[in-house]
Amino acid sequence: MCAKRKATALRTILASLNETTNNEAVIATAAFLGREFNATVRGQYVIPAARIYPSAYYEPIPDMFEAHRRYFEDQSKSVTGAFNAAFAGSSLRFDLRIENSGSPLICDSVIEFGRACDLVLVSQTETALNKGVELDFVPRVAIGAGRPVLVVPRGSALRSVPETIVVGWNGSREAARAAFDSLPFLQRAKAVHLIWIDPPAERREVLPAADLVRSLTLEGVNASLDPVPSQGRDPGEVLLKRAQALGAGLVVIGAYGHSRLSEFILGGVTRTVLRQMRCPVLLSH
Repeated sequence: MCAKRKATALRTILASLNETTNNEAVIATAAFLGREFNATVRGQYVIPAARIYPSAYYEPIPDMFEAHRRYFEDQSKSVTGAFNAAFAGSSLRFDLRIENSGSPLICDSVIEFGRACDLVLVSQTETALNKGVELDFVPRVAIGAGRPVLVVPRGSALRSVPETIVVGWNGSREAARAAFDSLPFLQRAKAVHLIWIDPPAERREVLPAADLVRSLTLEGVNASLDPVPSQGRDPGEVLLKRAQALGAGLVVIGAYGHSRLSEFILGGVTRTVLRQMRCPVLLSH
């Protein structure tokens, strides 16, 4: 009989704090994870460069640049106060970086800093506002950082280890990466369900995911395989409904997407899950 493996740890957690309207949930999640894994929590707030749009009829206005800078600097002060207050009196190791970026894209700085961390913590994006991060910030960070990204739903912090976790599986490289990147969480869960939506007909007798179940079991994960037919419905919605029915506290998926010129193309399941998520979602690319 194989001995139970020692649980995988997280040592450094980066919390991105530019989506300020949800920072309370992000900071609370970071504090919980720091305690759970005895990890260092590193906060980051980015002051991006102002965007410049080249045009024969456009001349940058100094007042516009000053207003841009003043807005982000004012925000950084409130972020600093909230972050330090959350960790005051705590024995956790933590620090906060206020970064003046040379790029107008906040995600560029988060990607660069995130590559040196075990986990990148971000907020679900508020699409109705234009004062936070870029609309495609989350998938860009997930695909560019090369590290697992945990997305915190709006107003819903992670405050305990999820007892039930759903892992979206389709046999792809991204799904495999997500499954193993999420080991620190899977090993602490009571039940892990590998959900394969519409597995190929020729594989329904012996699914390749059975090998993954065996591998995760050797890692100390209580995993089971659950093929689910979509019946023509959106696969992302099917996955989320299955997660809700199981009472999952975390959904794990591979992040699908690519850049084409200046446009970012996001996979359908990833797009649906990020838009309709009700519990934290861990993404890997």
